[in-house]
Amino acid sequence: MPTHKIAGLLIAGLLLSAAPARSAPCLEIQSVRLSADPERNMAEGGRLARHILGAVPPPKAGQSVGTPMFADRRAWDAAWQALIGHPGQLLCGDEIGSTQYGKTLSVQVPSMRCEETDGAGRCVRARPFTSETVTYVFEVSGPPEAPAWILGTAYPKP
Repeated sequence: MPTHKIAGLLIAGLLLSAAPARSAPCLEIQSVRLSADPERNMAEGGRLARHILGAVPPPKAGQSVGTPMFADRRAWDAAWQALIGHPGQLLCGDEIGSTQYGKTLSVQVPSMRCEETDGAGRCVRARPFTSETVTYVFEVSGPPEAPAWILGTAYPKP
């Protein structure tokens, strides 16, 4: 067999074996599912607690005046269940060309808008509303040698 045909076959073989990274449905990625728990979210690099009234917010992302929040943990759980039950796939992965992906859905849950905070960055007075939508933000977090997709944050909107 001529040398140029062998080289061509080798290149074709390499191209076929070097498949591009594929996106995965966000909700099937274990690190995303685990980071939806507000207690784990901050440890994974997320800021979900910033948007749950009564939760301890991350050190560099306090609950500020005007911040929309889920009324409590139960309201967040309802918003997460609405996302899980949403038809269609939310894709997280390298081939989408980004390290962050957001999705806004029509979800009605008890919510609050912060009107006053304490010195620790926690909301101490808020005005209630029922959300019209909830935005979920998935992002890559973690050290460069072991990045992982997580739920970075989620928040209700009137």
